[in-house]
Amino acid sequence: MFSLPTLSYTNYSLQIRKLSFTIIHSTTIALPAWRKVCHELNLKERLIPRNVVTCWNSTYNMMKFVLAYKSAIDRIMADKSLKLRKYKLDNEDWGIIKDLVAVLEVRMLISTLFFSQDSASIAAVIPAMDKLDCHLNPHTRNPYHPAIKAAMKLARKKINRYYSMTDLSSLYQIAMGKHPIYFYYHRQLTFT
Repeated sequence: MFSLPTLSYTNYSLQIRKLSFTIIHSTTIALPAWRKVCHELNLKERLIPRNVVTCWNSTYNMMKFVLAYKSAIDRIMADKSLKLRKYKLDNEDWGIIKDLVAVLEVRMLISTLFFSQDSASIAAVIPAMDKLDCHLNPHTRNPYHPAIKAAMKLARKKINRYYSMTDLSSLYQIAMGKHPIYFYYHRQLTFT
């Protein structure tokens, strides 16, 4: 049996957001220290991106940045004079963040695909949903943390609920029946 980490995903996100807020608003102490650490590690002097609830991919962008700047974040949190040790992440925390980025990357790529096209095709939903469903399968060979696997299972259940509703949509049925690329794919699903 596994034990869940003491902090949930939202607490990791909250910790990182609080760290970011503290660095930004400590213009005479933490912000200059952050810039100095970034310069010493040959990293571009950037601030941690904000995780905005209404911005779909902001969690992915924030966590990806945090992984890229892990050494700078660890170094700045280790400095006792900055009083940022309360935001310190241990190795298990970093592993969970790494797993979260890997899982969110596919979702981000699919949403970018749909929103970057001039007109997203409803017939493109099937392959995208299949790829997302396959990626969210918690029984993959990837050794994800148990907390990430549990979240993947819940996300997959929610996506499959909406996915099953598309089968009932008249517009979807017309698009799948008429689109030449997906006609054979749809027929295979229907008759096998």
